[in-house]
Amino acid sequence: MKPSTQGYFAAPEAPQTAAPNRVVWPPRSEEEDKAAPTASPLYHPPEARIPTPTVPKPVTAPSVPKPVTAPAMAPPVVPPVAPQAASVPPPSGPPKGGAFAGSSAPRRGRGILNPQAGPGVRVPVCGQCGNQIRGPFITALGKTWCPDHFVCVKDNCRRHLQDIGFVEEQGQLYCEYCFEKYLAPVCNKCNNKIKGDCLNAIGQHFHPDCFACAYCGKLFGNNPFFLEDGLPYYWNELFTTKCFACGFPIEAGDRWVEALNNNYHSQCFNCSMCKKNLEGQSFYAKSGRPYCKNHAR
Repeated sequence: MKPSTQGYFAAPEAPQTAAPNRVVWPPRSEEEDKAAPTASPLYHPPEARIPTPTVPKPVTAPSVPKPVTAPAMAPPVVPPVAPQAASVPPPSGPPKGGAFAGSSAPRRGRGILNPQAGPGVRVPVCGQCGNQIRGPFITALGKTWCPDHFVCVKDNCRRHLQDIGFVEEQGQLYCEYCFEKYLAPVCNKCNNKIKGDCLNAIGQHFHPDCFACAYCGKLFGNNPFFLEDGLPYYWNELFTTKCFACGFPIEAGDRWVEALNNNYHSQCFNCSMCKKNLEGQSFYAKSGRPYCKNHAR
């Protein structure tokens, strides 16, 4: 042992040997291992770690919004409706009453042949020639004729009327043929001659079976008709203005109220619940019907 300069002896140096637990990582080749310094750091394998279990966070259900109730609203107030005095009918309303077709018909008949008047009986006078009839004579329409003078008045005809009958027009006697040809009026509907009963209306002539309503075709007969654009009508639902409440027509002279796009008789415009009359008063409208203030909700 070498003596120490301070009077102590140094311990012998231990041989340098590789640490038994020395591990080189990553692996190296032999040449790299010789060239590498001996003081290489030791490799310590990592400690095994146990994963810490994660606790799931509680999930909160989304909040559902509360339903919102719409505030109740009062029904709208309709301004009062002023009553109207219908001195004339409402628009398209019927006139009071109606016209009737006049009926006319020519007088028809047959002459009666009578024997010569006996003694003490007044001698008849011919209505045609004005002479006394001293033999058989014909009576018709309260007059008397000589058998030869009881003929059609038309000069180009002169048919004897005893056997075929006559048609009287303005005190003159005609045969059926001449009456139809020269005197019978023409029907304004069918344009045929009217030989029998004739209806006279709106300045025209009609067969009774031809004078009918221009809308429904129903015959008038003895019923009144109403003119619209020169045509005859029954005053039916095509023209009638009816009360919305009672369903009966609103006629000329009736007091009426127009409200809620409908027409009412004044006495029919009432609260739909309590029947209080609402003419000239404020009212509430629900479902197209009028209500008073007490029954509006």
